[in-house]
Amino acid sequence: MSVYQMSCSSLRFALRRDQVELVELHGLRCCGYSTWVIERSGRRSQFAEGRRTVWNDQGSLKRLLYACGVREVYWRQPVSHDEMIGRPACLEPEQGLRVPLAAEG
Repeated sequence: MSVYQMSCSSLRFALRRDQVELVELHGLRCCGYSTWVIERSGRRSQFAEGRRTVWNDQGSLKRLLYACGVREVYWRQPVSHDEMIGRPACLEPEQGLRVPLAAEG
């Protein structure tokens, strides 16, 4: 399965055309943050700035997304804190937390 990537300009264009269903911000285990764009067609694309797909700080990624026109993201953490410390995982999938973005990030 190939991974689609979406640049800043592609994200701006998709937002203007109302093609974006939602934007997910993923916390990655011990290495930073990534973003996935889910289009209304169901296609999932990884947000990329040049070759960069992982950010080590959430603030700069959120500022960049805001500059592209994103006004809210859904926070998803594939591995929960409970799983990291050895507790059993939840049986139901986590829906994510809606996080509005502000101009200052």
